[in-house]
Amino acid sequence: MGKYANHFKAQAVVVSHRFWLVGVLWLLAVPSARAQQEWLGWVGGKRVYLAWPDEGLKPGQPVLLALHGSGREAESYRPESPQGVPFYVHQRDLALSGGYLFAAVSNGRATWGTDEGLQAVLTLYDSLRQHAAVAEKWVLWGSSAGGVLTNRLVREHPDKVLKVLGTFPVYDLAAAFDHLQTARDAWQEKEKAERANPARDPAPLSKVPYLLFHGREDEAVPAPMHSERLRQEVNALGGQVQLYLVPGGHSTQNFALYQDDLIRAFLQK
Repeated sequence: MGKYANHFKAQAVVVSHRFWLVGVLWLLAVPSARAQQEWLGWVGGKRVYLAWPDEGLKPGQPVLLALHGSGREAESYRPESPQGVPFYVHQRDLALSGGYLFAAVSNGRATWGTDEGLQAVLTLYDSLRQHAAVAEKWVLWGSSAGGVLTNRLVREHPDKVLKVLGTFPVYDLAAAFDHLQTARDAWQEKEKAERANPARDPAPLSKVPYLLFHGREDEAVPAPMHSERLRQEVNALGGQVQLYLVPGGHSTQNFALYQDDLIRAFLQK
C-alpha cells in the first residue's frame, strides 16, 4: 500500500497543467472515518474546492460542478471557511448525499461566461479526467451569473455535460448586461456579451435535462426573462426543462429555492 500511495501522490503534481493538487488524488482514493473529505488548492491558477464522500472514488465517479454567482468563490461552498455561505454549502451537501464528487472553482467576474471562466472549468475537467476515475459527463449547478457559464458549457461542450441544476440562473445575457453592473464589468462591451448569450441559440440546451428553481419576486434576475423564457424556448425545441417558481427573491437567504427531495431524485436518475 505504501508503494502505491507514494506513486499516487507523485501523480498529483502535473506541471503541464499547473495542477497543484499535491496528494489530493491519493486522498480521493483512500476511505476515511469522516462523513466526507475535502481539499482546497489551486488548479491552473484558480482556487478550487473539492469534497467527496468518505468511501472515496469509484470507477466512473459522478461529479457535480458548481458554478457560483457574482461575488462568490470556491470557498463559498466550504462550511469551515470564513467565506462559506450556508446557501451554497447546501448545494455541496446535496451532492455529497447523492454520492457525488463535488467541485467548485473561483472564477470571479469570469463566472459570467467569459472565455477565462470557460477555460478554468475545462482545465479542471481535463485534470480530473486525466488523473482520477471520474465520469466523462458531469452534472452542472449554476447559480445566478454562473448560469451563463453553465449554459455556455452545455452549448459548446455537450460531451462533458450530463444534466443541469439551476438556482435563479441567468439565461439572457443581453438582458442582464442592461440590468446589472456586474455583467457590464465582466463583459465591458455588449456586442461581446451578445456573442456568448445562451438565449441566442437555445437549441443545444434541449439535449440535456434541466431542473431549475427561481423566485417569483426576483428583481436582479427576473424569472420571466430568464428561467421562464429558457423553459419556454428550450422545451419548444424538444427540451427537458423542469422549472419550479417559488416565493421570494434573489437572495442567499431564500431557502425556498431548495426542494431537496426533487433535487435528490434528479441527481439519482
